[in-house]
Amino acid sequence: MNSHGANRHSRAIIDLEALRQNYRYLKETAGGNRLIAVIKADAYGHGAVEVATALADADADAFAVATVGEAVVLRQAGVTQKIIIMSGFVRLAELQSCIDYSLDPVLHHQFHLDCLQAVPDLSDLEVWLKIDTGMGRLGFSRERGREIVDFLAGLNTLGGIRMMTHLAHADAVDSGFTELQMGQVKSLGLDDYEWGIANSAGILGWPDTHRIWVRAGIALYGADPMSDRKQMQRELRPAMVMKSLVLAVNAHQKGDMIGYGNTYTCPVDMTIAVVAAGYADGYPRHKVDSAQIEIQGKLCDVVGRVSMDMITADVSHLEDVRIDDEVTLFGANPDVNDLADCSQTIAYEILCNVGAHVKREYIG
Repeated sequence: MNSHGANRHSRAIIDLEALRQNYRYLKETAGGNRLIAVIKADAYGHGAVEVATALADADADAFAVATVGEAVVLRQAGVTQKIIIMSGFVRLAELQSCIDYSLDPVLHHQFHLDCLQAVPDLSDLEVWLKIDTGMGRLGFSRERGREIVDFLAGLNTLGGIRMMTHLAHADAVDSGFTELQMGQVKSLGLDDYEWGIANSAGILGWPDTHRIWVRAGIALYGADPMSDRKQMQRELRPAMVMKSLVLAVNAHQKGDMIGYGNTYTCPVDMTIAVVAAGYADGYPRHKVDSAQIEIQGKLCDVVGRVSMDMITADVSHLEDVRIDDEVTLFGANPDVNDLADCSQTIAYEILCNVGAHVKREYIG
């Protein structure tokens, strides 16, 4: 604990009211369909128990996590809403936990069917049958869809059966692949069942994917996943703001080099602030373009390489920057998606990494 978390200068401020507002906005955008809040990976670094508790106040319909263990922690913390296990169970003991804790496993492999058949009393366990319509990861083939539905319907102690698939390219507004996937869903002839199809991108960009249940991951946390996000203004508020402070302010002359590898040379005389944050705090090291941070309400270019504990930024255009001045590394401005673009990654990775490394403070 000496090298991260509460003992670091960097911190993530989590706005719970922003999460509640995003949930309500996404549910409205989905036409009032039942909205599953995806809180796997410790709620994308925001804190799963804290997020679930906050969204319970917004009358969240259900939650989704990746593993049975994640769901058990939520149940033990008092979360009562439906919890869906997106990766299913990986051993018979986990199936028993699903029964004991009233969790909804996603079925995507013959192993799951064999386990269900081996348990004499499933206690009305509710399940989601996943069909692969083009993602190519988890899910049964379309050809087996009807056969498996019939098999599940024959298990007398099994409870409700719902259907699910995963959109592979819904973030691209000009792609026709989502329509192809929806065509495959239609071809199954299973419209009498409740479906969960839309992810965040499906909610925001593809109304035809809104089928009784939708699920929101990254958009819940205020990051717009759509390819047209710079042209469209959607009512999403960032739930995480990463902040730190200034460690030092140094005057440099034209020709001075900054940071490891001598990758940045001052083109003119400059004032450089050293900020107490780095890749040890989850801030991305890799940059293909100049990222920006905010000091005194103004954007400042990050220069030189990001170090383990320090970032260097050009503050030549600011007056009287001092040690311990507050720094915003991402939030509303700069946006986490902009930082992700600079780093050739996605907002998901940045939020998860930062949230796992720095201390978290909750507001709202």
